[in-house]
Amino acid sequence: MTEPLARFVQRRQADWQALDGALARLGAERQTLADLQRLDRLHRQAASDLAFVQAHYGGSDVERYLTQLGAKARAGVYRSQTDVLGGLREFYAHTFPTQLRALRVELQLSAALFIGGVVLSALVVGVDDEAARTLVPQHLRDSVANKQLWTDRALRQLVPSELATTIFLNNLKVCLQAAAGGLTFGVLTVFALVINGLSLGGVAAHCANHGLLPGILDFISAHGPVELSVIVISGAAGLALARGLVFPGELPRMEALRLRARPAIAAVLGSAPMLVGIGLIEGFVSPGPLFPTALKATIGLSLGAGLWAYLLRAGRGREADQSVAKAGRGA
Repeated sequence: MTEPLARFVQRRQADWQALDGALARLGAERQTLADLQRLDRLHRQAASDLAFVQAHYGGSDVERYLTQLGAKARAGVYRSQTDVLGGLREFYAHTFPTQLRALRVELQLSAALFIGGVVLSALVVGVDDEAARTLVPQHLRDSVANKQLWTDRALRQLVPSELATTIFLNNLKVCLQAAAGGLTFGVLTVFALVINGLSLGGVAAHCANHGLLPGILDFISAHGPVELSVIVISGAAGLALARGLVFPGELPRMEALRLRARPAIAAVLGSAPMLVGIGLIEGFVSPGPLFPTALKATIGLSLGAGLWAYLLRAGRGREADQSVAKAGRGA
């Protein structure tokens, strides 16, 4: 026997009102996983109720109400899923810096490998310039031998937009090698970090030996702090993947890799726009005398300090709230 409509409405109305309230809060408040799970449950129940009403009470006001409520629910859920700007805001305000801070050990090791390569190469070439034959590419040595930096020719060979694109693609290649190298148990990641460090240190020392150090420092001052930071971050991502493969603990190796991949992927994706910005600076600001050295250095140091201030501090307020909530549940 079919349940009377009035009794059905009385029994189910509280859930419909709860769904309507949850939809109203969907765009106005930050939703937790429990909130979204409850919204999904209420939405499914309302859809089931609509099917029941259509079968037994077609044409009623209740059918029209539930049809409108279902459309509102679909529109709300669909809009929340495609809120691209909101997703990007959440990623850069919380996810990216939080996940990157979870790679503290990997960041320290990546920086040590890269800086170690710089220092070692600078010392070796600084003591014996003949070592530059091994550590510095031939075309760079030829330019230095002519007392001219290759950076001075950059704008004569390419327009700034072409130079920026070339630099971006080269930086992207280096960073992807460092990050994806983690899948080789870290071998290629370590290689990429050390080789790039050796190259930078060797070039700087070779230029210093021939009186060109001020020129090379002028060139790298605007983009160097952020560019080198992104290389270190990419190396940390690769080392995180390697850690999951080499030290899986009690987990299956692929499961350990999956867990370590989340912060690694966040680090790579979060750093990608920085490569675009640095490519533009390296193409338009770094080469040539248009911008004085002091201004280039100010730009570089400000961007570098701002980047690390953001990475070390962003999202900490929510981390503290989550810690308090966990402590409260534990109590």
